[in-house]
Parts: sequence; structure tokens; C-alpha cells
Amino acid sequence: MKKILTIVTVLILAMSMLIMTSCGDKKEAAKPEVTVLAAASLTDALDEIIVEFEKDSSCTITPSYAGSGDLVQQIEGGAPCDIFISASKANMDQLEEGGYINADTRQDLLANSLTLIAAIEKKDVVTMDTLTSADVGTIALGEPETVPAGKYATQVLDNLGITSQLTDKIVYAKDVRAVLNYVETGDADCGFVYKTDALLLDDTKGVTITDVDSSLHDAIVYPAAVMAEAPQADGAAEFFEFIQSDFAKKAFKKYGFTVK
Repeated sequence: MKKILTIVTVLILAMSMLIMTSCGDKKEAAKPEVTVLAAASLTDALDEIIVEFEKDSSCTITPSYAGSGDLVQQIEGGAPCDIFISASKANMDQLEEGGYINADTRQDLLANSLTLIAAIEKKDVVTMDTLTSADVGTIALGEPETVPAGKYATQVLDNLGITSQLTDKIVYAKDVRAVLNYVETGDADCGFVYKTDALLLDDTKGVTITDVDSSLHDAIVYPAAVMAEAPQADGAAEFFEFIQSDFAKKAFKKYGFTVK
């Protein structure tokens, strides 16, 4: 009798484990993973929005941040993506022309501005007028081919007519957050970042010098779109709607973005 009870107990435990595993599998299946590729400057705001969205959502969000041009190359190379948020209209145009996005979903989500920042040791030296002087050494920019902030900064220098005088001073970074890091660590005397990134400066390491005259560069607009062949179309639609919600708008404004 005791042996029989032991066998029954083992069977009950085994069945319980099987049921729990089955429920766990169903729970996982009910939480599809939506992949969002977004400009590096969106990191802090979007991370906060994702946390709020996932509280009541039927899916999870996996973000990947980088220079918009790098992200375009990843998408064209076959990287999985449900939603793309760019810091440049040109990058989104490229994907639209290639048929990668659902053009009907495309929205100009945000706007930003360009800011000149400097290492704390150079706060009394750096201005827009002193970039060519011997007192200003390395100037950090995002790589213009893949980082929109770098492209906008290059336009500024070209329009000021000083690009040729800065050839030996400029160091290029993989994205706008890397520019911020170069300045904070003193690896660059100054650099051009978005205003939203300048707000994140450690004021013991760097300072904001000035916002750049917007007439010197193209308008800084952040378009967003759902991909034409989004692996998780339903979840993508749900999150795409949420990034246009009142909560998301407040979060974007909190981090310095202008909501379109």
C-alpha cells in the first residue's frame, strides 16, 4: 500500500510539473517580442516609454540603438525589425524607396536641435567663433555617412566656410552618444550633439556652449514607421500607437524633444 501511495505521489508531482511547464510555454507564446531599431539619441526616452508600455501589454519590446545610417544598413542586410525610428528623414526615405517600410504608417514623430558642447576644461575657450583657433583642439562629430547628427554638424561647418580649416581637428564617432562620451572624458575639447543629449551632460565634466543656428543645417526630424514585413505586425501596431500616446509625448518632452 505504501509503495502504491509513493507511485501515485510521484505521478501527481510529474503531472503538476507538466502542467506548470505547459502554462509557462503558453505564457511565453502570449508575449511576442517586438524589435524596435531607433536612433541612439532616443535611448533614455524610449527606454522609459517601453517600461510603461510593457506593464499592460501583450508583448515585450526589444530596442536596439545606434546611428540611424547603421540601422538602415542592418535592416537592408536582413536584420529583424518591426519598427524603425530614425533621426533623419533621408534614412527613412531610403527604406521607403526600397520598400522596407509600410509607407502608410510613416509619421514625423519628433524634432530636435543641434548643440555645441565642450569639456569642462575648455568651457571658457570654446565658442562657435573659436573653433578654428589654436586654443581649440579635437572636435568630435558623429560619422556623417551613418550618424545624422554628424551630417547636420558637417552642414554647419560647411555653411560657416570653416571645414577645410578643421580637417586635422575633427574626430568621428560611431553615434551621438559616443560624441558625448568623447567630450566628457576629455578625449575631445568639444563636439556637436543633439540638444537632448546635451541635457545629459555630467556638469562636472562638460558644459553646453550654445544651440546652433537652425538655418545652418537641415531640419532635424525623427520619422517613425512600421516595417512592411514586420515579424510581429500586431505587437508593432500596438507599440507604434503607444509612442504617440499622451504618456509617450510627456516622456519625449521630458528628455528635451519637440513633439510633432
